[in-house]
Amino acid sequence: MLRFGIVSQINPVLAQARVNFGDDDSTSFWLPILQTKTLKDKFYSIPDVGEQVACLMDENSEDGVILGAIYSTEDVPVVTSEKQISLNLENNALINIDKETNTLTITFQNINLNGNINHTGMLINTDGITSQADITDKKSSMQAMRDIYNPHTHTGNQGSPTSKPNKAM
Repeated sequence: MLRFGIVSQINPVLAQARVNFGDDDSTSFWLPILQTKTLKDKFYSIPDVGEQVACLMDENSEDGVILGAIYSTEDVPVVTSEKQISLNLENNALINIDKETNTLTITFQNINLNGNINHTGMLINTDGITSQADITDKKSSMQAMRDIYNPHTHTGNQGSPTSKPNKAM
């Protein structure tokens, strides 16, 4: 039978929770929380204590599974468009996919990417670029340019134009 309740306890290690059912003021035993994938690919999401959930329970409400959290009049969706998929966290971090504008928005204080990144298109950066390794374009590397530029010298001066550098960059 389908029942609605409020999460009263969570066990994040076992991905289980206990649910209080307000219609008869009972509390479930530990129920597994339905996940999208658990074998080779692993998905993990746990409802918060106090979150409203839908549960599929046996006829005696002794065994069942938490199907997922549901929105209510008090807990409303942040996004209200069928063209968006969104993950909004309580610390204001978010991942939003807008299918209409073909835009992926990621807002996190730190993003760690492990692996190669292939990028096509313009890269617009507002805060600069820091690299722990040499930076290379299709012509040369920053270190190669430093090796050429840093030791170059000029002759002359005395108020008149100087000669060209003795090494081209």
